[in-house]
Amino acid sequence: MIFRVIVLPQAHHDINAEWWAENHSVDQALRWSETVYDQIAKLETFPDRCPLSAENHEFNFEIRDELVGTGPRPSDRAVFTIRADEVYVLTVRRATQDVILRDQLDVPST
Repeated sequence: MIFRVIVLPQAHHDINAEWWAENHSVDQALRWSETVYDQIAKLETFPDRCPLSAENHEFNFEIRDELVGTGPRPSDRAVFTIRADEVYVLTVRRATQDVILRDQLDVPST
């Protein structure tokens, strides 16, 4: 089964490479954001292979993590939920950021 991957506005905002451009280089920023979008697109096949998020127990629906980023050890996670044949990418965060609270996510309506 092929899933439709939908990147919600918060996740698009999170992938904004502005911080990378300001703190590293524009080339690195573009490479990072392109890589993250490419990795997120792969959620179209077998998204349930990804583990449940550490915060999953705080939500009344499943949230999962896909590690994304450049380099051999990606340091970001795309947090998503699966609804029928659609994958909603809710946010992209540094793996070291604080836990996600329910009110911090835009959740698609059911």
